[in-house]
Amino acid sequence: MTCPTENHNPEMLVGYAAGELDPETSMALERHLSGCSACRSMVAEQTAVWRALDAWEGPPVSSDFNRRLYRRIEAGERLSWWARLTMSFHPIPLRRALPLTATAGLLLMASLLLQHPNRLAPPAPRGEIVRAEQVERTLDDLDLLRQFATANAAESTHSDAM
Repeated sequence: MTCPTENHNPEMLVGYAAGELDPETSMALERHLSGCSACRSMVAEQTAVWRALDAWEGPPVSSDFNRRLYRRIEAGERLSWWARLTMSFHPIPLRRALPLTATAGLLLMASLLLQHPNRLAPPAPRGEIVRAEQVERTLDDLDLLRQFATANAAESTHSDAM
């Protein structure tokens, strides 16, 4: 068996700790665990997590939970769309704190802009940016000039011979 920790396959170890693996795979993994301390450690940690989850009991639900839940759902359905949208801003401290926080943020940004106007501008490029197409066109032009010079030299040699 290949090591699940080395193969980045911790799902097998989690499944073993939860007791979800088939018997053949479990036996093969147990043989591997006898020689691999990293996998053995992970299985021990996962087993402790599963035991803690099994031992945990949630708080009891009150007897009138359903009645109160349905009443809140009905009250929410009767609200207008605007009331539902602004419902999160109803607490008084939040209503007062939001404009103050926004104003403080704007003042902070304005002071930073006024103190350091050049920091926010991107730095100017130091050299000229050369694109691949420009280089290719320049090389083509040089090749054309070389051909021109060769043809011109051949013509001048040919006309001198006459």
